[in-house]
Amino acid sequence: MNDSISIISRNVIEVRDALGLSQKKFSELLNISTATLVNIESGNKSFRFKSLDEITNKIDIPLSDLSKESFKPPKNLREGLLKRYEKDPSVFVILNSSPSIAYVLKYKILNTTFLNEPKETNEIKKFLNKNGFVFKGNSLHQTMKRLPSLFQIAKHITKKNTFVYSKNTSAK
Repeated sequence: MNDSISIISRNVIEVRDALGLSQKKFSELLNISTATLVNIESGNKSFRFKSLDEITNKIDIPLSDLSKESFKPPKNLREGLLKRYEKDPSVFVILNSSPSIAYVLKYKILNTTFLNEPKETNEIKKFLNKNGFVFKGNSLHQTMKRLPSLFQIAKHITKKNTFVYSKNTSAK
């Protein structure tokens, strides 16, 4: 896969995560098909650059930024776009929908000290519940498993078939 396409693909996924949207909701927001978004995110060359224009225009991030290896989505991207599109119901409704687990973990829970010490799934669920987010334990586990650069997962010392989760302190 071409390096620049690979970089753009990773960065589009990061933007989608920063917005807390599923592929389906993100493609609706952009007025492109889910298949096109999947092609962009997978680095498949069978998409039109017009689709990238849809992304950059809607989220107000230039393609030159999305092409950078060092790209990080702007802080509070979701909140900023909610403000920008508050008078456009078709966009606002999508952005205001319940965020994805990855969003909540990456942009909400990691911005706290909660996971500085290992926690069990039920503790995490209770913490998220207090903050207005409801997810199943297995869904949390699977998402954290897919984000090893952000989370450490270890077997509980005394409880069989139980895991504990914490921030990955060795992450860059």
